[in-house]
Amino acid sequence: MQQYLQNKKGLVDGVFDQVYNKYDLMNDFMSLGVHRFWKKSLINMMNPSSNKKLIDVACGTGDIGKLFLDVVKYKGKVSNVDPNKKMIDQGKKRFNSIKCQNYQK
Repeated sequence: MQQYLQNKKGLVDGVFDQVYNKYDLMNDFMSLGVHRFWKKSLINMMNPSSNKKLIDVACGTGDIGKLFLDVVKYKGKVSNVDPNKKMIDQGKKRFNSIKCQNYQK
């Protein structure tokens, strides 16, 4: 069983290592864009306010964290966690482009 789980983890890691730079586009394609609505709905349900914190586990490229910061006008803190380093690195680019220091591994 342990060997099976290790093999599966390796397969999953390999997939994300290959798609990290097209992950958001891939989600758009596979969901026909509906995933953007889901994410905005999630943020609206959370109803975040300034000086709040968000921990996004399995954050991918950090798009939910970015939406959160947009809503609180960058007066909050986001901690993004993902097991895939390439996804984290891709997300850092998103946060660096807005000159925000709120991205953490």
